[in-house]
Amino acid sequence: MKYIKIRDNIKIRAAYPDDKKRVFDWLTKSNLTKEMMGPPNYPDSKIPSWKEFFIDYPDCYFNGKNPLKGQSFIIEAYGEDVGHLNHNEINGKNRETYLDIWLCDKKYTGKGIGTVALILMCEYLGEKYGCKRVLISPSKRNKNAIRAYEKAGFVMTDIQLDKSEMDYDDNVVFVKILKTM
Repeated sequence: MKYIKIRDNIKIRAAYPDDKKRVFDWLTKSNLTKEMMGPPNYPDSKIPSWKEFFIDYPDCYFNGKNPLKGQSFIIEAYGEDVGHLNHNEINGKNRETYLDIWLCDKKYTGKGIGTVALILMCEYLGEKYGCKRVLISPSKRNKNAIRAYEKAGFVMTDIQLDKSEMDYDDNVVFVKILKTM
């Protein structure tokens, strides 16, 4: 297995087509789902169907054939697959992209795994694609996620998303400026 980044027993590897269903289940059927989407906490963000997930995460996210259009990765901690992390299409002009992350189970939260995974992904995007800015856009209600993003070096901005880009009624945009080599 080829890992793109490793730090403190946390590894990130490219996701494969065989990972797609499992990643979907982590998002939509885990004991963390209600912390990210769907009623009762997020009635404004419905849980996607397999078809909707497939549209948001096309094959290129899981086969690595066109990583500039977006790519998914598996987070491994202490020898176990514990979550998913992806970047969306990399804007060639601005050298920026949006990230998304979720873990597969509550037992992995609060341990710094997501924070380290985000740091590793930002390093990778800077080194591999020359990204200058990385953005992430959670619900303002997701306090645990926001704490992890801030620990990873993301700062809240006043960027306003277009309604079509919003997953929640209260999206906030965080940005991390990457050091250029």
